[in-house]
Amino acid sequence: MSETLTSQAGQTILLATFFVRDALCALDAAGVQEVIRLGPMTPVRYAPEEVVGIVNLRGKIVTIVDLGLRLGFSKAVAGADSRIFIVEDRDEFIGLLVDRVDEVVEVERDSWQPPPTNANWGQAKFFQGVCRARGRVITLLDAGQILKQRNEDEQTCRR
Repeated sequence: MSETLTSQAGQTILLATFFVRDALCALDAAGVQEVIRLGPMTPVRYAPEEVVGIVNLRGKIVTIVDLGLRLGFSKAVAGADSRIFIVEDRDEFIGLLVDRVDEVVEVERDSWQPPPTNANWGQAKFFQGVCRARGRVITLLDAGQILKQRNEDEQTCRR
């Protein structure tokens, strides 16, 4: 994800935007494999709280993570608008549960600013930056950091 953001000045990137509770967030669209509807999931015993379950996606087992819990928000209440963003991490597919999808927007790399200094440290470590697009503030999430934290949590559970 960050390779796109460190590209030459003046370039644009596509962001897949979505809501986590009332926060407008985004992932670099190049890192999103697909977006799927929320369907039946198999619960995973003894998994961290943010692991909602697993699904079989065309023969691949995908772990579904409540992105809101990961970011420090309350637990998701799944609804008709809920979606799962599928991203790949070290040859494994992970699903990030979001409250609803917004749109894909194109933004100039130069328009990004660092995350706000008043952001909660627990949340800020997942932010790559913020920008304005179409009159709204969008928080770009660092999928690599979100997935890294998930892997660290799994290591702790195994000990």
